[in-house]
Amino acid sequence: MARKYKLNKVELTRTRREVKTYLQFLPVLKLKQEQLQAEQLKIRRELEARRADLEKARHGWDGMLPLFAEPLLVDLVKLTKARELVIGTKTVAGVAVPTLDRVHFPDVGLSRFGTPAWVSRALPRLRRFVQLNTEMHIIQQQFDLVDRELRRTTQKVNLFEIVLIPEAKEAIRRIKIALGDLQVAAVARAKIAKGKAKAKARDARAVADAAADTAMAGSAA
Repeated sequence: MARKYKLNKVELTRTRREVKTYLQFLPVLKLKQEQLQAEQLKIRRELEARRADLEKARHGWDGMLPLFAEPLLVDLVKLTKARELVIGTKTVAGVAVPTLDRVHFPDVGLSRFGTPAWVSRALPRLRRFVQLNTEMHIIQQQFDLVDRELRRTTQKVNLFEIVLIPEAKEAIRRIKIALGDLQVAAVARAKIAKGKAKAKARDARAVADAAADTAMAGSAA
């Protein structure tokens, strides 16, 4: 719903001040919007890079899948599960986003005689796959947070550009017209009052002149 503006000088001053504030704040919002858009593009590229890395990590596993069905003395799932994630934060265009500083895996103690040779080769690849998935999850969180803030900032930019500034400028135009009409009406009333005052003065002088003439005529008789 559009705001109602009073048609007076106080409202005109206040609305002009609002427009000035909007015009000062809008470039700041636009700069933040541009920074968020740039960061969003950067994060999207990182996501695409991680997806490509994951595809490479998946490549070549088909031939090894039957090996995982063999009975093993070690728990590969346990060894490839991250023991600890070290999560940090960084600020992107005023938005705090998580960062993955490090992934800790359990210590490996494989027996040479009780563990197939392929396990020692597969374990680093499996851990690499887990780390890439974890990195991708964190980067996706970054993207979601930046995207959310970008949408909020874009809404504010649109509010200023499409609603608040045009509405306030239109209100200023209408208030100025209304004040101009009031001024014209006031001038007209002043002229009318002045004319009436002059006419009254003329009538008073005429009465005075007539009285004076009467008095002079009486004296002459």
